[in-house]
Amino acid sequence: MPTPARRPCAKCGRNRAEKFFKSARGRVCVTCQRARTRTTSHANRIQATYNITADEYAAILAAQDGACAICQQTRSYRLNVDHCHASGQVRGLLCRLCNGRLLTAARDRPEVLRRAADYLESPPALAVVGERIVPVTEPAPRRRRRRAA
Repeated sequence: MPTPARRPCAKCGRNRAEKFFKSARGRVCVTCQRARTRTTSHANRIQATYNITADEYAAILAAQDGACAICQQTRSYRLNVDHCHASGQVRGLLCRLCNGRLLTAARDRPEVLRRAADYLESPPALAVVGERIVPVTEPAPRRRRRRAA
């Protein structure tokens, strides 16, 4: 069995088999093309949707130390661009949980989030029944449902 022809990628320099190039004259392997497309499409989407450039996105991310502006967690995925739906103002970069659940549940109202913080710091049940500790038990193993045949 003959060995497949190989050639270097102009971008990453790896010596790759012909199957990794889209055409016989292609100079960049499909892996590098996908990476470039993914970056370009993200830049185009944030420019079209939020009117910020990829450099501005990177500057906001750097100002937030690479983490979500609310929970301060670094994520393995790109952070969402958060904006005010009433004014359109870009506010910062948030993880999916903070952007999709926390702010959505509060309906972008700061007073709701302030009350939530007050609730966590001073729970009302503490004043009524005192400190009650719920016994921690091991969760029961989840049973799998059988598929209907």
